[in-house]
Amino acid sequence: MPADYDFVILGYSETGIYAAIEAARNRARVAIVEQNCQPKLSRVRILSHITKTLDQVNRSRSFFDSDVRSLSFDTIERYINTVERSHQEFYDPAKLASLGIEFIPGAGEFCRKPQTGFIVNGRLLRSRSYLIATDYRPAIPDPPGLSAVNFLTADQLLLKIPDSIVIIGDDPIGAEFAQVYARLGSQVTMLLRQPHLFTMADPEAAFLVQAALEAEGIRFINALHIHQIRQVGSKKAIEIENYTIEADELLVTVGWQPTISDLNLEAMEIQEPIQLNDRLQTAHPQVYWITHPVQSIARYQTDIVLKNLSGLPIFKVDYDRAIQSIATEPEFAWIGLSESQAVRRYRKDVLVLRQPFSNLTQAQILGETTGLCKLIVRRSGEILGAHIVGASAIELVNVIAFAMAENLSVKFFDRVSPASPAMFEVLQNAAQEWQDLTRRNFFQDLRESYFAWQRRRAI
Repeated sequence: MPADYDFVILGYSETGIYAAIEAARNRARVAIVEQNCQPKLSRVRILSHITKTLDQVNRSRSFFDSDVRSLSFDTIERYINTVERSHQEFYDPAKLASLGIEFIPGAGEFCRKPQTGFIVNGRLLRSRSYLIATDYRPAIPDPPGLSAVNFLTADQLLLKIPDSIVIIGDDPIGAEFAQVYARLGSQVTMLLRQPHLFTMADPEAAFLVQAALEAEGIRFINALHIHQIRQVGSKKAIEIENYTIEADELLVTVGWQPTISDLNLEAMEIQEPIQLNDRLQTAHPQVYWITHPVQSIARYQTDIVLKNLSGLPIFKVDYDRAIQSIATEPEFAWIGLSESQAVRRYRKDVLVLRQPFSNLTQAQILGETTGLCKLIVRRSGEILGAHIVGASAIELVNVIAFAMAENLSVKFFDRVSPASPAMFEVLQNAAQEWQDLTRRNFFQDLRESYFAWQRRRAI
């Protein structure tokens, strides 16, 4: 029996809406099922921007005759709500309908009878393919006593300043929360399950971010095992190893869990834990799943799925081309291989280009000289990875991602004459470093001989 749609997308989430819009642009017939999802904006990132501005103001107080007034959290909450409303309006179902996307409210599940498909509100949706793009919820660990105390999770934002807060977990959003509350005046302690912060990233860059956060007064403690959590008066007491930490608030950020239990995946013979191939197909070849809660990676996965469904299914996920970022200050963003990964794969054909932000005029003007641009390249100039800590790191890594997608050499950055001063100049400096390391060749020798000949002629 013919299908009614090319794509049925399950989840009115950021990822689901992105997938629907991209599929509609390819002239596919698309439906998106709400499935108890709503597009969400990261409230902590908005507050992080506000506290960054506050930090800049505090560093500039010597330029003003009067003191800066205290923060108004009522005003901040109104601002955050305004931004969220604008964000929701951008994804209004009526706007999706103008693109040819059918929005279906409510939630449904897969079914086999009377026909294979997805049934919602008593209506059977038949499609060439189904894309699971549902929301994620915070994962909750099970240390003894956690369920007996009130605690916060990564989808909550505390618009007041606790005197002290303990953050359990090393998820990137935990570091963002830590810096926000530290800048608002809280005593912040992060309990890490790993040897250091951001173990999934390049260690050199990750250590630089952790050092910057420690300089702001954030305390990091390795706590692989938490023995007990209990309420002591108005405080939470966390027992680790040989001592106890007390704090007014407790925040748990240990990752995310998908919300897929209500989809009746068994009807499509998909068993948990769900296994995916390198094209992001489940055990049922018509059902795909976007598996990552981080937006940049989720969008990359979506692009791979849509390419395969819009033509020959020859595209496979390659996470070396996926961007990751953390909105701390300094910002941290990376793409591709780390130094150790590149050396294992290419051995002596690897060059590491390190450029500090401290010699950038723009960084000096902004007072943000803490930073490092670390490019991993082959001797040919092929870019294997980039790990950037510093102001505008997220924007800079987008430029590098473009260069990698177009197979541009690192010398491409030296061919651009950017407006100056600009943070982009750090990429230009890296390209010049690569040229210095590799320029000893016939043409360089010939050019040097030419200049020497010209000097002799001028005398």
